[in-house]
Amino acid sequence: MGLPIGWLGWSALGAIASGSNVLAVTMLPTALRETGWLMVSVGLATGCAGLVAAWLVTHYEFPLRRVFDWALVLPLAVPTYLAAYSYVEFLGFPGPIQTALRGLNGATTLQEYWFPDIRSRWGAVIVMSSVLYPYVYVACRAFFLMQSTSLNIAARTLGAGSMRTFFSVTLPLSRPALVVGITLAMMEVVNDLGAVQYFGINAITAIIYSTWINRSDFGGAAQLAVTVVLVIGLLIAAEQRARHDRVYLGRRDSRVPPAREYLMGPQRWLAFGFCLVLLALGFGIPVGQLSYLALRGLGPGSLGQTVTALIPTLILAGLGALITVLVGLVAAKLAQRSGPTGRGAIRLATLGYAIPGTVLALGLLQPLGQADLWFNRMTMALAGWRPGLILSGSMAALLYVYTVRFLAVSHSTLDAAIKKRGDAMLDAGRVLGERRLGLLLRIDLPTLMPAILSAGTLVFVEIVKELPATLLLRPLGVDTLATLVYSRANVGLFAQAALPALFIVLAGLIPVILATRLGDRRKV
Repeated sequence: MGLPIGWLGWSALGAIASGSNVLAVTMLPTALRETGWLMVSVGLATGCAGLVAAWLVTHYEFPLRRVFDWALVLPLAVPTYLAAYSYVEFLGFPGPIQTALRGLNGATTLQEYWFPDIRSRWGAVIVMSSVLYPYVYVACRAFFLMQSTSLNIAARTLGAGSMRTFFSVTLPLSRPALVVGITLAMMEVVNDLGAVQYFGINAITAIIYSTWINRSDFGGAAQLAVTVVLVIGLLIAAEQRARHDRVYLGRRDSRVPPAREYLMGPQRWLAFGFCLVLLALGFGIPVGQLSYLALRGLGPGSLGQTVTALIPTLILAGLGALITVLVGLVAAKLAQRSGPTGRGAIRLATLGYAIPGTVLALGLLQPLGQADLWFNRMTMALAGWRPGLILSGSMAALLYVYTVRFLAVSHSTLDAAIKKRGDAMLDAGRVLGERRLGLLLRIDLPTLMPAILSAGTLVFVEIVKELPATLLLRPLGVDTLATLVYSRANVGLFAQAALPALFIVLAGLIPVILATRLGDRRKV
C-alpha cells in the first residue's frame, strides 16, 4: 500500500539531487495558491451550508422537514466533475437560463447583455460547494441527534433566543463534527481533476496531470505530488489536534429524541426555502440537466457508446470491489489479533483514501513499468518470449490503485462489524467442533455478510465515479463511464456524454439510499 508514496518520494529526491526541479519550483507557488484559495473557499461555504441545514432539520419543524432530512444527502451521488459540466451547460450561453433571458430582452449576442460567467473561480466554488456540503451536513446532523438538548434548554431558560443559543452553545459544541466534515470536503477539492480543469483553475492535481502527460516531466510531477501528500497530512494532523483532549458530547437518554421547535410565520418558509435551494443546487439542477440532455440525445449512437464504456466499468468495479473487500477483511482480522504496532501499520495502509487518485496513479506508473521490464527480460532469457506490458498496460494497474485508494472504505466497515459481533459466536462454533475452514464458511463469513455486501457496494460505486486514477492508468483503447464523460465534455460534446453521466449519478445513489435506510433503522 505504501509503494506509490514511497516511489514518489524517491523520485522527488532524485529530481532535486539532479537539479531538474525547475518546473516544480516554478509551478508550485501558483498551484499552492490556487488550491489553497479553492480549499478555504469551499470549506467555508460547505461548513456554513451543511451546519445550518443540519441545525434546521434537527432542531425545528417546518414544511417537508422529514423529506429534507434524508434528501439533503442526495448531492453526494453527484461527482464534482459532473456537477461542473452540468452547470456550464445549464448556465452557459446556449443553456435554458440565458436563452430565456435573450427571449425577454431581445438580445442575440452576449455583448448585448450581461450574465455572470460560471467558468470562473467563484463559479467553481459555488458548484463544488453545492455537491460537497453533505459531508458537513451528515457529520453535524449525526452529532446533533446524539447530543443532549439539556444545554440548549438551559440557555433558552436563561433568556437566550434561538440565534444566541445557536452561536453560544450549538456552534461551539458542533466543532468536532464541523471540522471533520470540512476536512473531508477539502480533501475532495484536492482530489478533484475534471472540475478544476473544466473551470480553468491551476489546482495542484491539474498541474500534476499536465506536467506528466503534456510535458513528460515525471520528476517535477513527483515533487508536486509529494507536496499534495504533505498538505493532506497537515490537514489530518490539524483536524486531530483540534479535537485532542476535548469533550463535546453530553449524555442523553437514547429513548428521548431531541426536542424540535415549531417555526411559525415567515421563519418556517425561510427554513423551507433554504433547504429547497440547497437541494436544488446540489441535486436538482445537475440531475435535471443530465436527464434533459440524455433524453434529447438518446439514440443508437449514444446507447452504443454508453454500453461500450459500461462493460469495462462494471468489470473493473466488480473485480476492484472483490479484491478491496478481501484485503479489507484480512486487514480487519489482523487488526483484532495484532498489537499496537500492527494496528498502527494497518492504519497507515488505509490512508490511501485521503490521497488524490492522481498522486497514487503517478506513484504506480514507474514501478509497474519497471516490473514489466524485469518480467519481460526474465521470460526472454528463459523461454525466448516477450509478453509485453502485463501490469502497467492492463487492468491490473487500475485494480492495484483502486485497492490502495479505497481500502479504508472496506476496512472501516468490516472492522466495525467484527468489533460489534464479538467472538462469542466463533467460540461457540469451536466448542461445537468447527475448525478453520468450516468455521470461516459456516459462521464467520455468514455473520459478516451484511457488512461485506455493504463494503462491496460502497467500493463498487466509488470505483464507478473515480476519474483521475482511471484516466492515467487505463489501458489504451479502454474507456469507462467516467473517462468517456471526461473526454466528451472536454471537447464540448457534453450532450453525447449526458447518458453515461446519468448512469454514474444513478450508481452513486445506491450508497446514499442504503445509508439513509440504515440510518432510519437505527433511529430510536
